[in-house]
Parts: sequence; C-alpha cells; structure tokens
Amino acid sequence: MLSTGDRLLKLIKFAFVLLVIAVIVVAVTPLNLYYSYVSDYLRPVTLSGISGSAVKGEAEKLTYLSAPIGKSEWLLYPNSINGLGGKFRVTKENYDLTFEIGSLQQDEADFKKILGYIDWKLIKPFLQMNNGQIDGYAQFNLERVNYSKQNGIEHLEGSITLEDFKLIKPTVKDLGQIRVDFETKKLGMVVGQFKSESTVLNVSGTIVIQPHRWQLHLDLIPKSGHFELDAILNSVGDRRNGGGRKLNLAGFY
Repeated sequence: MLSTGDRLLKLIKFAFVLLVIAVIVVAVTPLNLYYSYVSDYLRPVTLSGISGSAVKGEAEKLTYLSAPIGKSEWLLYPNSINGLGGKFRVTKENYDLTFEIGSLQQDEADFKKILGYIDWKLIKPFLQMNNGQIDGYAQFNLERVNYSKQNGIEHLEGSITLEDFKLIKPTVKDLGQIRVDFETKKLGMVVGQFKSESTVLNVSGTIVIQPHRWQLHLDLIPKSGHFELDAILNSVGDRRNGGGRKLNLAGFY
C-alpha cells in the first residue's frame, strides 16, 4: 500500500506531466483556432491576420485600444508562474522596434533591450515645425526598461540617437547627430540628457520622466554662419534670448 507521501509524489508527477502536455499543445496549436476564446484576456490588444502559435507566430495587424500599431512577430516562453519572456517585434511604414522581454506580466513589463528606429515623420508633429523639411530617423538602443501600470517607467538606461539628420528644404544641410542619454537617478525618476555633434546646430537640454508624467526643456541654437535655421525653426517653441528657440513642454503618459 502506498503511503500518503508516495501518493502526493505521484500526484505531483501527474500534474507536471499534464503541464508539459498543455505547454506542448499551446506551442503547436495554431493560435487562430482558439484566439476568439482568449481575446478578452489580451485586451486592450487585439490581433488579426494571425499565423503561427501563441509561442511563435505573427499577426498582420495589431491594435492597441483603437490605435493600429502595425505588423507584429513574437517568440514567447513562460519564465515564471505568471510571466513571459522572449522577443516581440512591431513594424509599420515609419518604425521597426524589437523588444527583448525579461519578464512580461499583467501589470508589469521588464525589457532587457528595446532596439530599432522611428522615422522623423512621427517625431515632427511634436515640435510643431511648419517651415522647411527635415529628414532622418531616431535609432533606439535602450536597455533595462522597467514599466509598471501603477508607477509608469521605473527604470531606463541607454540612448536614442537622431541619425542621417538633415535639412532637405528649402536647402540641403547636414544637421549632424543628436543624442539623448538616459539614466535612472532613482526608482521612478529618469533623466535624459541631450547633446549634439553638429557643425550647424547646438542642441542641449533634458527630459525628466517621473511616474506617469514628463517634462522637456530643450534649447536649439544655430551656430555661426547658419542663422537661416532661425527662419526654419521660428514655429518651434519660444524665441530664446540671444537667438535660437527653446522648448518647455510637459505632459502625461
């Protein structure tokens, strides 16, 4: 006759086998066969044009709330009782971002890295630039990004760099490289420091990220011999004493 301990051990082994079988079934079963049954648990994210499984697959269209985000690809695996690890990529006409996931839970996200780019066309509206035309893209090289539903961004390191940054109308002018380096001063307080490697435009200032809010203080100062940039930037922010423009913006996220 089996003892209580032996019966408990057999029960644990049986439960483990069932868990392994469940994971295998999820890994090989096409997600589109049962997506309608689990879609409510994924909201506010919705997927369409699904191929592959919940472990490795893609969707032609991902929507967050009512905003279309683009095509998505994923490779996910459980790394805790209620968390996921892996990689997630989202692409659209003007951006391509890959998230290397340390742990993804219902109310928290820990990313080891966020890599990719966002085209200047998506950044331009925030500067309210009405004159001239600028081209380029923002290259993301972020690491140790922690986000919680309660506190927002809690930790952030790395940089975002404006690459191939140039004025293309009314004249062609290389604007050099603009970079913001992020550092976490304490949990929930991130400071980004702007600096420029440009022969035509000096960019300096900070962006401060605190729980669910941000503040941007930025100076844009054309260098000697390039004051025609004042006319290009005259709709951006406020006039700065001594020339150039200044931006003092704040908001919530």
